[in-house]
Amino acid sequence: MFAVIFRPTHRGDIARRNASRLAAALLLAFAVPSFAGDPVPVTERGLPETVRPTYLEKGAPKFTYPIGSTDVGSGGGNNPGGGNVDYTACSGCDPLHTMNAQSWGGQACNAATMIGVSCASLAATCVMESNCRNVQGAGTVSGAFQMTNATYTETINQAAADNPNAGIDTSLAGKNDPANQAWGAAQYEYNGATYLQENGVDNPTFTDVRGYYQFGPSNSVDLANAGNGDNLEAIVRLSPQAMAANGITATTTVGDWRQSIANRVGPSAGQTVLN
Repeated sequence: MFAVIFRPTHRGDIARRNASRLAAALLLAFAVPSFAGDPVPVTERGLPETVRPTYLEKGAPKFTYPIGSTDVGSGGGNNPGGGNVDYTACSGCDPLHTMNAQSWGGQACNAATMIGVSCASLAATCVMESNCRNVQGAGTVSGAFQMTNATYTETINQAAADNPNAGIDTSLAGKNDPANQAWGAAQYEYNGATYLQENGVDNPTFTDVRGYYQFGPSNSVDLANAGNGDNLEAIVRLSPQAMAANGITATTTVGDWRQSIANRVGPSAGQTVLN
């Protein structure tokens, strides 16, 4: 089958067809499209902004954590004994970020602030004890802050008495909730910092209070005032089994212990605990 093509045979027909085409083109050019009121698509430059939760904290400076060695060495920060703790040995660590990344981190931070303890200090304890995981330890030790039942019961009741409207669960079952246990841990840090202050340690740092938290109050003042070269075992006087559980050998110095803390929490090790 062949298509039949009609061709104009006169110049007048051609002119009339060209005029019709020109008129149609002009109508299309000046016509308002039906979607003229639709918004103009916008191309995003990268991912859209997301909400970033923040927690108000008194005197919490921002730190940059340069890359460095994680080997244990000697040091001491503001403690006596010569030399400084190398806070840059912690490669990219940020305890506050680690804790706030947990679903309960914001509540824990608020608890610390209410108690009067630096949120960064509580976060450093969380990292040191369990890397902010709600885990079971030895005996009755458990939770993100690895507290014994006895210590938790004492401190959680203190926190509840001072903050009666905070809804703190003082039962042992409440210890299983990291946000609730944070009240007890923050109270224990507060107790440690004020105890050290009362015994001549000005502006106790996280490392100073870490000695109270890890080894108890009886030796914490001597440990805070010790020189870097002093033998740690001679100060804390733990049993060989307890020493081994804490990663301490007969030759571990106070400086080694201080540096091991800085290796885990970076500049937080040298920050003061009390707000």
